[in-house]
Amino acid sequence: MAHPDDWQFLLAGAGPRRWLALGAHQALGLRHGAVQQRLTVRLEPATAPAQALAVLQQWQAWRDAGLAVAGYLGYDLGAALEGVLPQANPTAWPDADLCAFDPADLQPVALPEVTPRPALPLPESLTRQAPWFQQAVVAALAAIRAGEIYQVNLSAAAALPFTTALPAQVQLAALLAVQPVPYAFVWQAPVGTLLSGSMEQFLRQQGTLVQSRPIKGTAPRHPDAVDDAAAAAALAANVKERAENTMIVDMVRNDLQRACQWQSVVVAALCAPTPYATLWHLESEVRGQLRQPDDRVALLQATLPPASVTGCPKIQATRVIARLEQRWRGPYCGAVGLDLPGVGLDLAVGIRQVWLEPGAATLQVGAGIVAQSEPEREWQELCVKAQGALRLLATLQAGP
Repeated sequence: MAHPDDWQFLLAGAGPRRWLALGAHQALGLRHGAVQQRLTVRLEPATAPAQALAVLQQWQAWRDAGLAVAGYLGYDLGAALEGVLPQANPTAWPDADLCAFDPADLQPVALPEVTPRPALPLPESLTRQAPWFQQAVVAALAAIRAGEIYQVNLSAAAALPFTTALPAQVQLAALLAVQPVPYAFVWQAPVGTLLSGSMEQFLRQQGTLVQSRPIKGTAPRHPDAVDDAAAAAALAANVKERAENTMIVDMVRNDLQRACQWQSVVVAALCAPTPYATLWHLESEVRGQLRQPDDRVALLQATLPPASVTGCPKIQATRVIARLEQRWRGPYCGAVGLDLPGVGLDLAVGIRQVWLEPGAATLQVGAGIVAQSEPEREWQELCVKAQGALRLLATLQAGP
């Protein structure tokens, strides 16, 4: 699958909240030969918490040495920091894959023009999960009624046969053509290629300022401007979606407060309808002033896994996820991005992902469950979210 001229990673982004490292209409990349050190970790259940902490400590050591860091931290690494792991076999994908490099080695990359294609049909490997997913929603609602949790994110993964021989530049261009998101990321992992097209900012840090923009609440866009505006207004007024977003905002506030100065954490925006290519989302923004702005271990230990993909209360929600999903999530719902000396930390939530392996592609999508959730409606929302990944696969299949 890899090409001799492939990059270790490429990144690009659209809109005002794109990666900190990017200017307008720009893509950046790091070639394989510029990687100075690399850390690839698969967690072992018996030692997972210590392994997870060691990954953060290595990140800190590289940063202290003046190196830049890029890659991903999987959801299960964050859960392991809280002592939670599912009773299931891990995925083939590493739970963390990071590289360290001289920031001067980041290079501008020209991306080709790619025409987006209509989505592939929903794969049978996903549609057959409808009964299981709806039963999981029913179980989550029972946990909510019992007072165990208030909200939880449930996800489903689906694999389908797929082969592509396109270089990384074309893959990134296809990702942006299908979903012009702020955080587009192509990463060469030991087992394949991770394509992550995220709208959601997990952590952005510059100096003492840190911010997060959690997303909860989804509605489809409409080609007619009047219908589109009505969809945004309906989303903003939706009691269930606002409740879900507000609970996640409280979780983000709590997480950031663990690493921030007392009383410095504020909600700068709450439940604002935000347009993307195919969807409206409700977005909020939480900001704080870090006590120790150079301490990556403290910040990441306080905030992983991202609150918007776990639930409330956070640790108990991760336990419910492990119990109901009965699998490891891998890179999905973790954090992807980079940390550049003199620029700052910029991580996106690992959503809207496609994992490419020899002969196969895996997509994973999720939905937030609250007391007002309806199993059938949550399943339909999950299928809507899968369309982006299926459009990407169709576009990659067609080629440039």
